[in-house]
Amino acid sequence: MPTIDQLLADPLTHYPLATVACFDPTTGELPRRRLDHARLAQFLEKLAAAGASAVLIAASTGQGHLRTVEELAEWFRAAAQARLPNCLKTALLRPEDGEEANAHLVKVLAENDYRVAYLRPGNNLPKDASDDAVAANMQPLVQQIARAGLAVGLYSIPDVSGVPMSPEAAAKLIAGPGGERVVAIKVTEASYERSTQRFLEHPALAQYKIVQGWDTHLARALQAGGRRAGVTSGPMSFAVHQYMHLLAAAQRGDWNEVAAAQEAVSILFRAMQDDPGKFADLQRAKYIMGLGQPLTGQVSPEQVDRVMAALESVPRQEDRSRLARSLGLMGDGPLHERLAKISRI
Repeated sequence: MPTIDQLLADPLTHYPLATVACFDPTTGELPRRRLDHARLAQFLEKLAAAGASAVLIAASTGQGHLRTVEELAEWFRAAAQARLPNCLKTALLRPEDGEEANAHLVKVLAENDYRVAYLRPGNNLPKDASDDAVAANMQPLVQQIARAGLAVGLYSIPDVSGVPMSPEAAAKLIAGPGGERVVAIKVTEASYERSTQRFLEHPALAQYKIVQGWDTHLARALQAGGRRAGVTSGPMSFAVHQYMHLLAAAQRGDWNEVAAAQEAVSILFRAMQDDPGKFADLQRAKYIMGLGQPLTGQVSPEQVDRVMAALESVPRQEDRSRLARSLGLMGDGPLHERLAKISRI
């Protein structure tokens, strides 16, 4: 596992190729469920045992953007209790929480051996915010993270923040106070050409890991970006065995296999999309895994049936098997027996 100093000195070498954007195991009932600490530790340890080398806590797939500041602090502390000796811990913060709240959260991260803190544009920006406005919104939190001695990750996810972070805004942040601690830029946008491709091509960003977050673009990003490209994946939470296979194929340059393996994941991804232009609702996979219901919502039987039908439609048996084993990672989810049967067929 890389140290912060190693990440800062050479992020292209030391930043992990793949990070799991982790689900938040929940318990309790509506109107607001609670974090299940024991289940979280089990989940993280099973991901690490399956080969995950890094985790991101409080990403959108785990509904981190919906949690209060204290709920985030609880999640950060609880995740740190999992036994992850070889797994890099990263976290996501929100500019709109303000200086005092983020000072508290940054302290929690530093005390619990998190090494990279990501931030996205605040959701308090207007939709037509300029690059200067986006950078100004994010810059105070970049400084807070840097002052705490952590590495910084920049993150564009307009589905959540309402406004993207452009490559030009990222370059402004890197050139400003605290920007010397940036090591990676995560991009979760629906258009590859308007997002990931522009980040990979921007001359001011050549020394940083460009981390693909919209999974259907992953094969393209890995092939185009070479050692500069990585992934932080919500679907890796429910497809860890398939992703380990996919990444091994990428490392040996078997791009046909990468594309085929990615398409199998994308079949499930699309089954969890209600709008093709919006990121999939991965809480449906979280429920299938036995990790509980969404924080403030409910997964319907029809939504579960759609995902399971998609899994059973995956053309290659070996892909179906790896995906079923991944969805059955916890060993006791509500569809465990059905998943175990699919994994053996």
